[in-house]
Amino acid sequence: MRIILEQFNVWSAIDIAIIAFVIYHALLLIRGTRAAQILSGILIIVGAFVFSSVVPLTTLNWMMNKFYSSFIIILIIIFQDDIRHMLSRMGKKSFMSSSESISSSQIIEDISRAALSMASKRIGGLIVIERNIILSRYVDIGVLIEGRVSKELLVSIFHPSSPIHDGAVIIQRGRISAAACFLPLTRDQNLDPNLGTRHRAAIGVSQETDAVVVLISEEWGRVSVVMDGVIHAVPDQKKLRDLLFDIFIDDTSTNASDLNLGSSGKGFGIAHVMQRIRSSVRSR
Repeated sequence: MRIILEQFNVWSAIDIAIIAFVIYHALLLIRGTRAAQILSGILIIVGAFVFSSVVPLTTLNWMMNKFYSSFIIILIIIFQDDIRHMLSRMGKKSFMSSSESISSSQIIEDISRAALSMASKRIGGLIVIERNIILSRYVDIGVLIEGRVSKELLVSIFHPSSPIHDGAVIIQRGRISAAACFLPLTRDQNLDPNLGTRHRAAIGVSQETDAVVVLISEEWGRVSVVMDGVIHAVPDQKKLRDLLFDIFIDDTSTNASDLNLGSSGKGFGIAHVMQRIRSSVRSR
């Protein structure tokens, strides 16, 4: 330890600071991608490789050596979409991030009003609200909007006469990023056969990401919230608004209007949200 301290100098500190900077921003780049979700699995594989090298586990060590030789290529093939998105974000955004202060309460109000208005007119729609997992891969194949969230804009997008009414609207960091976005359909074979493509898309994106989906059914004229692959009917505008507040706005904040909706996913926690949904359904 004393030898290490004697060799430590200003350049050592700079070296450590640069490595820490690179690692930190690399983690920021993978945040919200599948790579971040399975980072723990990768760490387990690395740990198994190190463990097999230390102890005399011949078979495990042989297997890990064979796997390790192709590990980088396997990662590139599996995560080619995520790598492309990370490089795209690196080129578009500065390392010094900045956030735009928006009125989260007004956004939630506009989403709730738009959803109930569309349901009353039997206009179908999908409003996907980003949380921690970034939805850029779906935004890129849609029609870019980059507009302020408002009831009028949401209703006009999903109106049957609109050329972009098919697909989903995606809200990122409090703004409508894109419309006419195509979402992955769920692969669950046990779903109600009466559920259409819109319902299957809402379930699919909520299974693959942590997004919250506001689903408006034109067939049934009702609004539902889809989370973690489960559809929960919401009886009225107040219940929908309260539920979105619970999910996205921290109750400990003294000024909720200054929060960034969609950038953090703060709230009471998933257990409380599920309880709130059940209470809403029972009170109908």
